[in-house]
This record gives sequence, structure tokens and C-alpha cells, in this order.
Amino acid sequence: MTDERLEMTALISAKPGKEAELKAALREVVAETVKEPGCIMFQVLEDLENPGRFVLWEIFKSREALREHMNKDYTKAYFAKGFMDQTHVMKLKTI
Repeated sequence: MTDERLEMTALISAKPGKEAELKAALREVVAETVKEPGCIMFQVLEDLENPGRFVLWEIFKSREALREHMNKDYTKAYFAKGFMDQTHVMKLKTI
């Protein structure tokens, strides 16, 4: 049986002056995402030494579950706000 889980880590930096807005937007999207049946885990951590830098740790049941997440209105609204300066996403698997 193949494990279809998709684990991801995203490194996100806020645009200058948008740190609080990005943090609030992340809280909103997390609150909705964890309700999705395809979401196993979705956690956001803030860098204590660099406020406004965040690490998202996400686990979805499958790539399809991630696609469904990306098509949700609240996910689209999060990205549309444009509070992010830089984003780097890594799709991962356990070895």
C-alpha cells in the first residue's frame, strides 16, 4: 500500500510593515484548513528572532487533498491579500 500523504514546509516572510496582517491572515486560514477532511495537520510557527517570518508545517492525506485546499475560497482570499514578501515551499516525504 502506497502512502499518499503529502508533507510540506513553507517558509514565509511578511512584506515590511505587514507582519501583523500576515500573522492574522495565517491564523484565519489555519482555523479553516484544520477543518478540511484531507488535512492531517496544519501548524504555523513564528521565528522568535525574526518577527514576521513564519514556518508552515502541513500534512495532507494526498495531493488531491492539497488541490482541494488550494481551491477553497479562504485559501484564495489569503493569497489575494498579498501580505507575503517571500515564500519558499518544500514538498517532503519521510525517509
